[in-house]
Amino acid sequence: MKLLVLTSRYTATRDIISEDFGRQTRLFSALAKRGHTIHFYCADYRKRESRNTTLHGIKVLIRPFGIFSAAGFCSGLVRQLRKEWYDALVATSDPLWGVVGRWAARKAGTRLVYDLHDNYETYATYSLPFMHVLERKAIRDADAITTVSHSLGRKIAPMRKENVFVAENGADMKLFRPLPRERCRKALGLPARAKLIGYMGSIQRSQGIDVLLEAFAGLRKDNPDLLLVIAGRFYGDEEKYLELTQEGVRYLGSLNQGEVVKLINACDAVVVPNRKNAFTEYCFPYKVVEYMACNVPIVATRVGDVALLLSRFKESLCEPDDAEGMAAALKRQLGKGRIPYRKHVRGNTWDAVAGEFEKALAVIGRRGKSGPVKGKGF
Repeated sequence: MKLLVLTSRYTATRDIISEDFGRQTRLFSALAKRGHTIHFYCADYRKRESRNTTLHGIKVLIRPFGIFSAAGFCSGLVRQLRKEWYDALVATSDPLWGVVGRWAARKAGTRLVYDLHDNYETYATYSLPFMHVLERKAIRDADAITTVSHSLGRKIAPMRKENVFVAENGADMKLFRPLPRERCRKALGLPARAKLIGYMGSIQRSQGIDVLLEAFAGLRKDNPDLLLVIAGRFYGDEEKYLELTQEGVRYLGSLNQGEVVKLINACDAVVVPNRKNAFTEYCFPYKVVEYMACNVPIVATRVGDVALLLSRFKESLCEPDDAEGMAAALKRQLGKGRIPYRKHVRGNTWDAVAGEFEKALAVIGRRGKSGPVKGKGF
């Protein structure tokens, strides 16, 4: 099938095109390898660039988006849909694109797949006037919906039950794999004999970094050689509120994917410390699959689909917003060595996720065709 993907160029703190990062590039690259023709139509609201490029053989159209360029962006989207005769428009990464995608697909006479890769009600654009009404129309009217998690599928069920498919986040299993701990520590300049706890991802209080810091401080009182290693980028102005210079904490900044693999494998335990809130209950963190692919002991809070994914590993779970409980779980996991998580995430390769996404495409069929397909339930 021939698909046009409507997405933001920037998701959270990352440039998905220049950094080759995230669900959009990984999922749709996997679909391209399966024989689909994929083009991106990217909204650039930071640099406001207008240029074309390619990524993994995918044609990428970057167009400026802002108050004064919104009309041109939207009319350009409709022209592109009419010019190339796509089988479907896939709107993803922001509720605004669900709304714009619904309008553009109707104008161009094409099908719409709306990909919910988070609970978009937590996004800043959701506070725009009438956005909640318009975005719900997009959910109801799309020809198919994909959700990143089972919990998100259940959330939208009162609005939409038919042609809803779960396509989780995945990991590159060739890249994320068990590696020798000593070699990884040496490559990153980390001490060979210390016990290391690791966190990789967005650095913000809503994802429990403050709880992790409190849990670590408690553990370190009895284990002065214990280190907490953090990699990632601060979200917004969170750096004002999170102190990463305290004793025993090492902040490595933002790492590339190859370095992230080494850091996971360098650690004795890794953490998903999410608080329970409207975002974390419905997300599907990349990191949990990447951690599991490396077989490094995990401590994760019992929130959303993370709890489902780790349901076979009860000692990996603790309650959210509980520093003492997290510390106890970390103490349990630190001496365990490798744990065979990897075989339980074989269905989370990006190719497998693309296979789940194809079930949504099968519903809409090629232009002018449709039919029911049973998707991965929730």
